[in-house]
Amino acid sequence: MTASRHPYLFATLGDAAAHLPDELARTLETTLASLQAESAHKGVTLLSCLQAIREVDAADGQPLPVHGRSQSQRWAVARIDRATAGLTQLLELLHAIERVRVDGDACQQVGDHVREGLLLACRGLAEYVDVQLQSA
Repeated sequence: MTASRHPYLFATLGDAAAHLPDELARTLETTLASLQAESAHKGVTLLSCLQAIREVDAADGQPLPVHGRSQSQRWAVARIDRATAGLTQLLELLHAIERVRVDGDACQQVGDHVREGLLLACRGLAEYVDVQLQSA
């Protein structure tokens, strides 16, 4: 079973869809496709968003251009883009927390455990970006 044969099922279940019996997968795909067709005139739907996400969207939610990249390279680049966007947001938050710690009121400060948690999240995202760069 491939994502191209069952796009709505893969958009909903991801790789777990590959473990379904083929007959069940076909039935679910037909059902999901009919639901999608019924709600297509209503605008943005959950299934359309899930499918777009699986189609390699960047941090801004837009699909990455192909530019001669394979699907796996596009996935890696999209993961890098999203991880660096998250890392930037965490670092901006840490910067603001530090300014409040130095110059702000005590009631506005966060505890050491919050700062350490944010630093660990930044480290984890930076390490993840490194791993994705190796695969891209």
